[in-house]
Amino acid sequence: MKCPNCSSQMFVTNEIVNSRSQVTFYRCSVCVSEHVSSEAIVETAGYDGNDYFNSPLEEKKRYLMV
Repeated sequence: MKCPNCSSQMFVTNEIVNSRSQVTFYRCSVCVSEHVSSEAIVETAGYDGNDYFNSPLEEKKRYLMV
């Protein structure tokens, strides 16, 4: 990734990955600016969105908005 301030190459300082997103932290070695980039993680191939609707009523989680 190129620095938005000075256009020099940035390096990765940290990376956090969980089940929903990937967050990458960059730092420029010339002007010492920082940048954060995040991307959504695509659902795994083994997950079927229709499983929720085909499951028995007892297995469905219900949430209450307060």
